[in-house]
Amino acid sequence: MQQSLTKCFIVLVLTGVWAATTGLSWKDAASQQAEEAAKLYKENKLDEALAKITAAQVAMPDSPELQYNMGNVLYKQSRFEDALAGYKVASQGAPAGLAQSAMYNVGNASFKAGDLEAAVEAYVKVLLEDPNDDEARFNLEMALRTKQAQDQQKQSDQSEEQEQQKDEQQQSDDGEQKDQRQTDEEKKQQSEQEKQEAERKEPEEEQAEQRQPQRLTKDQMEQILAALEQQEEQVEKNLQKKGIGSSSVEKDW
Repeated sequence: MQQSLTKCFIVLVLTGVWAATTGLSWKDAASQQAEEAAKLYKENKLDEALAKITAAQVAMPDSPELQYNMGNVLYKQSRFEDALAGYKVASQGAPAGLAQSAMYNVGNASFKAGDLEAAVEAYVKVLLEDPNDDEARFNLEMALRTKQAQDQQKQSDQSEEQEQQKDEQQQSDDGEQKDQRQTDEEKKQQSEQEKQEAERKEPEEEQAEQRQPQRLTKDQMEQILAALEQQEEQVEKNLQKKGIGSSSVEKDW
């Protein structure tokens, strides 16, 4: 793409003097500084050229030609945003030919600054004034293609971002489900463990109960006492038959 400045560097040459007896007037001094700026620009001594133009602007602050030249120096320094200011002034206040060149460079500086919409607009304005400007037509085509590619890339990036967010959300959901499954599994394992412990505990408790002395009920105790009394009576009768004296059995409860 043609991105370099192709339009000529305008040098403001002021003619005439205020008076033959006073030497150079302030306009002649500005003209000389502008000529020196043009020479320095061609030698790529941009800082010095910029200083000369700035000095000339003190005398001619509203000069569209100086604004245009200032834009050229700033553009070559890659200060595209600053260059735009001078080009825009020149495109509105300069004579037709210079205004056309300034608008063309508005397109170039806008393109370099990344403002493709402004670049397209500027090139269209140039072509409306001069449909035969092949450079403007070429740059317009390249600006449109670049903008289309950027729009497609932006759309692709947005789609990828949405997919990434979707994947992250899915991973988050899967993680929550996994955590829930783990929790449920842990609960299940804990329940099984408690059940197994309960099953092991029941036989142990039964064995412990079997080892403990069986406590008799009141009816069982009365039945045993009655049986003992009957045995005692039978024993006394047997002893009496044998001539042995009776003896009493005392209860220890």
